[in-house]
Amino acid sequence: MKSIVDSAVKFLCTKTLGFEVESANTLGKGFYGSSIPLYKDGVEFHFYLFFKKDTLKHFARAFFGSKDLQDADLDDLCKEIANQIVGKAKIILSETDGSNYKLGTPEFLGEVANFNVKLDEKLIYKMKNRTFSIGFKRV
Repeated sequence: MKSIVDSAVKFLCTKTLGFEVESANTLGKGFYGSSIPLYKDGVEFHFYLFFKKDTLKHFARAFFGSKDLQDADLDDLCKEIANQIVGKAKIILSETDGSNYKLGTPEFLGEVANFNVKLDEKLIYKMKNRTFSIGFKRV
C-alpha cells in the first residue's frame, strides 16, 4: 500500500501540478490536517494528510491560481488534496488487484497540534522546501 500511496502523491504533485517532491525526514510542527476513508470488501483504511501552511500556499497557487490563502480556504484545500491523492490510490489499487474500492468523504481536521492516532505507515515529503505527510491505518 505504501508504494501505491507514493505513486498517487507523485502523480498529483509532479505529473498534474508540476511540483518536484522528495522524501523528507520530519514534518515539523504547526500543520493542518485532513482525513479520508477508503473501503475494500468490509475493510476500512483511514488516510491522514498533514500540511504546513506554507506548503498549502503552493497547492493553492496550483489549484486556485493564487497563493493568497485565506483561513476559510484551508478546509476546501486540505479536503481536495486528500480526495485527489487517495482517489488516485483507489484507482491504482483497483487496477492492480481487481478489487472494488470505495472512497469516502474527506474531512478537515483543522489546525493540529498533536496527532494521537497510531498510523500503520507514513510518508513525509518535501516540496519547494516545505513539508507534508500522508499516513494510513487499517481500522
